[in-house]
Amino acid sequence: MTSVNPLDPYVARLIEVARAYYLENQTQAEIARELGISRSMVSRYLTAAREMGIVQIKIAAPEQTARPLEATLRGRYPHLKQVIIAPTFSEEPEAQRAMIGRFAANYLVEVVQNGERLTLGCGRTLRAMVDALPKPAESCVAVMQAMGNLGHEAHKIDYNEIARRAAEVLGGQAYYVSAPAILGIGSGLAADFVAANAGLYYSLGLAKKSDIFVVGLGSMEIDHTYVRVGLIQEYEWEELKALDAVGDICGRFFDVRGRELHSPFHDRIVGIGLDDLRHAAWSIVVAGGEDKVAPLLGAVRGGFVNVVVSDEATIQHLLEMDEDKR
Repeated sequence: MTSVNPLDPYVARLIEVARAYYLENQTQAEIARELGISRSMVSRYLTAAREMGIVQIKIAAPEQTARPLEATLRGRYPHLKQVIIAPTFSEEPEAQRAMIGRFAANYLVEVVQNGERLTLGCGRTLRAMVDALPKPAESCVAVMQAMGNLGHEAHKIDYNEIARRAAEVLGGQAYYVSAPAILGIGSGLAADFVAANAGLYYSLGLAKKSDIFVVGLGSMEIDHTYVRVGLIQEYEWEELKALDAVGDICGRFFDVRGRELHSPFHDRIVGIGLDDLRHAAWSIVVAGGEDKVAPLLGAVRGGFVNVVVSDEATIQHLLEMDEDKR
């Protein structure tokens, strides 16, 4: 393996091209247009990246390790219809999200049918899933937001952008929840706000009755999005910590035992509820990484989801935590 200096401009370009191709799922043609170079040059850059060891490709038979993990998790939690486990090739979060996203995309196109309603959450892993979706030959799928919007800071991974992009790829229509994800203090109840806005009431009503939900997970460890974008106050976040929250799905927080917690802003959330997920035909959670282990365990224990798409390392750690916290 050739020694490389990441500060070298040529090496930096190889890394840029390799990241776009292998982690961001861009085609060689897309990379060429973006960088203003030829497609053949992109191909040469990718070859050089492999030869220099910048890109290291590992071929594995994931079923050898995934099947026992799947069987163990489904044995403990029989309500799970399916557990999809991607191989863990790298602990780099971006690489994990890309791999899990591909597996989730392949699974979604298998289960979604023409004429069905699909409600999507938000986040980087869901964005990776949407980016990996193959364009079907024929499709007529209604795509809804699961929750109102987070704001400009989460533009590429926000609910409306995920729904818009998925509808574009699947050839369906997007229905937007045009409201803040969480109303401000003093704004009244979300239920009253939704009822007073006909378009919002209609879109959220469709979302709650979807055939398929695909959601991500928020983590108390690193995901402070609601505070950062100003939807909730710091003291409200601290109250959640005091309740032993481990994570959330669309602003609905829960502990590691799977018990939903009544947050200080519970009645200000404009979005689906955990009961909507429990009663759905398909409620798919897409998540991976060390910080998602406890939230994923809580979501499974609470019965909020009936399909899990994750990676080997995350599921292994989940099973270990499940043993420790029984």
